[in-house]
Amino acid sequence: MADPRPLTQTPEATLDWSIAGAPSATNFDDIYFSTSGGLDETRAVFLEGCNLPEAWVDHPVFTVAELGFGSGLNFLAAWQMWEAHSRPSQRLHFVSFEKFPFDQAQLKRALSAWPELEPYSQRLLAAWPGRVRGIHRLDFGNLTLTVIHDDVLNGLDQVNGLRANAWFLDGFGPSSNPDMWSPEVMQRIAAHSANGARAATFSVAGVVRRALASAGFTVRKMPGFGRKRHRLEAEIKVERPYIAAPIERALIVGAGIAGRSLARALDIRGIAFDIIDNRDHPAASGNPAALIKPRFDLQDRPESRFFLAAYLHALRAYPETAVLDRGITQLPKTEKEAVRFEKLATQAALGEAHMTFADGALNIHSALVIDPNRVFNGFDIREEAYDPVQAKANYSHVFLAAGYGLQKIAPDLHLRLSRGQLSWANTVWDRPTAYGGYAVNLDGAALVGATHDRLDERDPFSLRPEDDVRNLTALSNISKKTSVPFDRPSRASVRVTSRDTLPILADLGENTWAITGLGSRGFTFAPLLAEALVADLCGEVGPLDRQVRDLFSAPTRFDNKA
Repeated sequence: MADPRPLTQTPEATLDWSIAGAPSATNFDDIYFSTSGGLDETRAVFLEGCNLPEAWVDHPVFTVAELGFGSGLNFLAAWQMWEAHSRPSQRLHFVSFEKFPFDQAQLKRALSAWPELEPYSQRLLAAWPGRVRGIHRLDFGNLTLTVIHDDVLNGLDQVNGLRANAWFLDGFGPSSNPDMWSPEVMQRIAAHSANGARAATFSVAGVVRRALASAGFTVRKMPGFGRKRHRLEAEIKVERPYIAAPIERALIVGAGIAGRSLARALDIRGIAFDIIDNRDHPAASGNPAALIKPRFDLQDRPESRFFLAAYLHALRAYPETAVLDRGITQLPKTEKEAVRFEKLATQAALGEAHMTFADGALNIHSALVIDPNRVFNGFDIREEAYDPVQAKANYSHVFLAAGYGLQKIAPDLHLRLSRGQLSWANTVWDRPTAYGGYAVNLDGAALVGATHDRLDERDPFSLRPEDDVRNLTALSNISKKTSVPFDRPSRASVRVTSRDTLPILADLGENTWAITGLGSRGFTFAPLLAEALVADLCGEVGPLDRQVRDLFSAPTRFDNKA
């Protein structure tokens, strides 16, 4: 097995702007769109070619998939049509594969050619992940864009739960980009198609017609647009029954960030649910502040891509009203860690705008400090204990997100629990700083945390003065400044991790699921994990790489081995 390669950004989209307003790809010797009728061509070739909007009229959830996101013109045209010709209760998934994504500046310049689409392009630009590898989930109300920055074959192999109703085949022509039109790609398109799915493309090349036909599509030549004499439409009939059990009414056990993220994912789909919580088990989500910062990995692995995608998703998920501060300085604990931080900044997997290495520290410019009390909190919560008999009788699905409480109600997960106590001190830095612990300034004092201890026979939630001393001593040692206690109450809670420190999305049987193992990254991981779990159960395309989804739910991870 080959060693993992370094995790970097995707290859650049090398663009030639010599034709006013119309970028061309120098490595493919082809244009992304024509400024004379490009939008009309998109509507004729792809939207009309897939019989839109008529095709989605009877679909509560409709999925469009695309090969070649490019400038996003097809997506924005579909979004404009969706807004004009859909019902509020409907949902559109738009899934697009792109090996050479634009950076934000390139995307902004390209989309400036279409003033008509500016309301949509501005929202796309605000959410755009740039050239970060992997799968990115962008939510726009009842429309969701899942853009996959990867080689087309790997992307099609790893996308989870895709059953497209329509395909926009918009890679560069087969003579300059044969990999996009290969029989292997068309076979995977067929495998990811719903019954009656339609495909549309500008290309009528023989290799394209034959590849589609060999994959099971019925192919038709149609009158072309503009100077092109023909275009293709294709349709496929498959026997692929819908097997997802509908969520009629759900129970969420636990009102921490995992539970509230599940509530949000259910709520946007109009699914009824209740939330219960045991207030005797204070969740870490109830701390005065939470840090949103990425978990980094130097190597390109599926879980490494998840760490970055979850971080970017969290940055988009939390409302501006919850943001207390921006930017976090990460201090290395050792010389070896300093070297690692410098490598992370050099590889720039998130892009240079997100982080830099300077003065021996990693500066994560996009990281957030948020107020947990201001996020996903518009839901009623009942204070009661979990009763599995009652839950089974009253709910079609149960989601266990109870953190500390899971050791009793889901013991087979073999979770690891650790106690953390937060303290208050005088301020020592102007900027939020992490150093193994962290210090965040709030209302004239520094919130300092946190201890990290295995549970013992004592109450894990009772406060321990000696832990405040440990927190302040650690802060003094790293800052080289005197730290003194500040007169505010400390707080203790319990972190929950898995043995391999990766999140858990566990099917416990009888439509009961657990979402846990988030450790100290709950506010970074929970929004994307909750969306992944609910999308799975609703039969929608998921935001996780298939390998990651399988890894997080693999039953063998929970075996009780020494």
